[in-house]
Amino acid sequence: MASRSEQVLIALVDRLRQLPDIGVERNTPLPERIPEAGLVILRDGDAGEPEQALGGFEPVYYRHAVELELYAESGDQAIRDQTFDELATAIGTALDADPTLGGLVFGMTYGRPEVMTDAVEGGPAIKTGTITLVLDYEAPSPLG
Repeated sequence: MASRSEQVLIALVDRLRQLPDIGVERNTPLPERIPEAGLVILRDGDAGEPEQALGGFEPVYYRHAVELELYAESGDQAIRDQTFDELATAIGTALDADPTLGGLVFGMTYGRPEVMTDAVEGGPAIKTGTITLVLDYEAPSPLG
């Protein structure tokens, strides 16, 4: 059986994969191709040190920070900006629809993405952004 951390990450990817026409990947290298509606790459991030009850009793609690990398590509700046905004909005809607990921987390917090635009030699520019998403959950042990 998968650890609680892995269960949470799988549930998050599954939630994001419900977004129509948007590519969703996990821990892949930089994209070679970006779908027209945009791409999201989940980076597993850092679960940090577990919080334990005095004496080391179980369960343990995590505030796991993961990153969602967003990509929108177009040679037209207005289209690129609109696609990026629609991508970010769709992610927010998907996360808010089930903030406990089916009961696996107590909750999550996130904010607007940090954004930048990258020029690509011989190709359309890519607007990228990173959303840091913090997931609060309980696990039966530090490795469970």
